[in-house]
Amino acid sequence: MGAAVTFVVFCLFLYLPHFLGSSPLFAAEEKLIVFGRIQDDPVRAVRDRQEFVDYIAKKLARQGYSEGRILVVGKMRPLARALREGKVDFFHDSVVPTVVLSRWAGAIPIVRQWKYGEAEYDSVILAKKNSRIGGVADLKGKTIGFDEPHSTSAHILPRMLLVENELKLAPVTLPGRAKQDEVGFVHGADGNAIHMLVTDAVDAAATSTREFKELRPEIQDRLKIVGRTRSVPRLVISVRKDLDPKVVKALKEIMLNMDKDPDGKVALKKQQRTTKIDEIPPGSFQLLRDIEKFVFSHFGKQLDSW
Repeated sequence: MGAAVTFVVFCLFLYLPHFLGSSPLFAAEEKLIVFGRIQDDPVRAVRDRQEFVDYIAKKLARQGYSEGRILVVGKMRPLARALREGKVDFFHDSVVPTVVLSRWAGAIPIVRQWKYGEAEYDSVILAKKNSRIGGVADLKGKTIGFDEPHSTSAHILPRMLLVENELKLAPVTLPGRAKQDEVGFVHGADGNAIHMLVTDAVDAAATSTREFKELRPEIQDRLKIVGRTRSVPRLVISVRKDLDPKVVKALKEIMLNMDKDPDGKVALKKQQRTTKIDEIPPGSFQLLRDIEKFVFSHFGKQLDSW
């Protein structure tokens, strides 16, 4: 995309509170389809998704849309507000932000996106091969490393697994250790949990199965899987609750057929190597509800920082 458009989106990222609290975001004579994205790198967010949004906008011409735009925000709260005020029409994200925005803004999940060619993904809990940890029950009195608090694969799913196994979790500050009847945990940056494990800062680490398989062989060979979570949709695309049902129907049809169109395939591939978009399996909806219940019962006001 051009430098001018990138600059505009970057400004929207910086001054979102001003835009959301004042005049309409775009000119009244334009009918724009607006895609929302939570990311701390607005330039990258737009670069990776603009062709996808442009394709959809072009296909929505029959519904009167003239162009597609991307609104980038840094956290979930501003996106929830934009959805409630009709300033974002649809967005995609992993399961945790999806269920939070469903609760906060009434966003409706409509399709599943195959990011990196994966329809679903799960998480694993890793330990050193030479450790005495053989399963999640052995984590009592040990410390586990998670990635960012909002991470579906490297925090929420593994944490749910521990809670389901009736383990009590408590935060620790390294190099402190967990109490004997608890599982201590620390948070790192994206991908940092495994680094903490291989450097012996923690006893176990959580990550996605894909990321574990992509580790260098010499690192992967030193680790073992001691726990595995349920699988969830890789990405979910949702719409704002008051988007015209005719537009929702058209939008869904366009996305479900993108992999059958050469131009659609190109647009999908440039968006995190997506291979297709399909229906959300019926069984996944109950899992989404389970995750929503877990997140809101365990984190409360912490969600405002996500």
